[in-house]
This record gives sequence, C-alpha cells and structure tokens, in this order.
Amino acid sequence: MKAFVAICFGVFVGLLSFVTVPAQDVPKEIKVGILNGKATTLPVPDYPSEAKAAGVEATVTVDVVVDESGTVISAVPGEVSKINSGNDLEESVPPPIEQLLRQSAEKAALSSRFAPTMLSGVPIKVSGILVFTFAASSSPFPVSDWGIMNGKASNLPKPVYPDAAKAARVGGTVIVRVVIDENGGVISAAAISGHPLLRSVSVEAAKAAKFAPTMLSGRPVKVSGMLTYNFTAPKKDKETN
Repeated sequence: MKAFVAICFGVFVGLLSFVTVPAQDVPKEIKVGILNGKATTLPVPDYPSEAKAAGVEATVTVDVVVDESGTVISAVPGEVSKINSGNDLEESVPPPIEQLLRQSAEKAALSSRFAPTMLSGVPIKVSGILVFTFAASSSPFPVSDWGIMNGKASNLPKPVYPDAAKAARVGGTVIVRVVIDENGGVISAAAISGHPLLRSVSVEAAKAAKFAPTMLSGRPVKVSGMLTYNFTAPKKDKETN
C-alpha cells in the first residue's frame, strides 16, 4: 500500500511540474518597438514656451518600460531631433531648449497607459519607444501627426542594407519622421533614431514611399508621421564573405 501511495505521489508531482513548465518559459520582459499606437492613453506633452518663442520644432524619443498592469514604470528620454521644414539638413536644438523638451516628453510618457500585454495567458512587462512631436502650425489645415505610417503606404520600398553595417554586424530599428504632401508623396524625411550606419539608407527608402492622399473636410492635406525600418544583423557563424 505504501508503495502504491508513493507511486501516486510521484506521478502527481511529475504532472504538477509538467503543467508549470510553460509558465517558466514565458519571458519576464519583451521588446515591442514603437508603442505610440498601443497606448490607451497618450498625453500630448506641454510645448515649452521657450521652444515656441525660438521657433524650435522637434521630435523626442523616450525609452519606456511598461509593467504587467500597463503602467509606465520607467521613462528615459533619448534623441531630440529638430524638424527641418522641408529639408534634410541636420540642425541641433539649443541645449537649454533640448532639456525642456526632454523633460516634457518624459512627463507625458510617465502618464501614458497601456492595456496589459499577455503572452501565453500571462501578463508581462514590455519595453519600447514612445515618440513625441513638438510642432506648431498657423495653417487652418495643419499638418496632422498620424503616428506610424508603414501600414498606410501604397508603396514602401525596403532600404538597402549597407555593406559597412553588415561588416560591423549592425542591426536594430531606424525611425524616420516624414511629411507627406497633398498628393501622397514624401516631401521631407529625417531619421530621428537608429544606428548612424543605417540612417541614410532608411531616409532614402522613406523618400521613395507613396501614400494615398489624406482628406480633411473634403480637402487633401499634408500629414506627418513615422516610418520604421528593421535591420537584422548577420550572425557571425553564417558569414562566409
């Protein structure tokens, strides 16, 4: 009888360990890229008066970590990129104004909310990027920020993976801010994050993208948004050249 009980207990313990294995395989945190479109609440950051007075328009990226309940528990401002009015010349933001923009973006990011991210039925932490735009327009039909535009493109060429980036095994995501005219053509493209070796090819690909005209109150309007390009670095053991 004792032997039978021992066998049954062993089987029970074995089954218990079996059913808990899948939960152990669930990662504690995953990276999910740009999170703007996944937010249930995404506050508009305050536009610092000093930036307005100086005519500084820019985008700020913020690296965030969202906990299992959908609350932002970490927000670290990243790159600040000046919006160039129709040209691709890189312009820097004055340090005092840059700091104000970072602080405003960080505050907005910390106030953002998300639905819990589930994986195999288990809520998990996620990390990603929020992108905030600081811009003003006096036009009665202002440029509208449409967030991530990849899915709205009628033609979205892939960037060429530079040989130098391959040799250096550089990968990751490049975010390009674009302005699209009334006809659906890209009239401005500037990389706001990503490895320097991958930025120029991403900008060139973004310039060649095409979109259907965006209508507002029956009129075609300009829109702004972001295109993202993902580069997977080659593995060392697969390189033969």
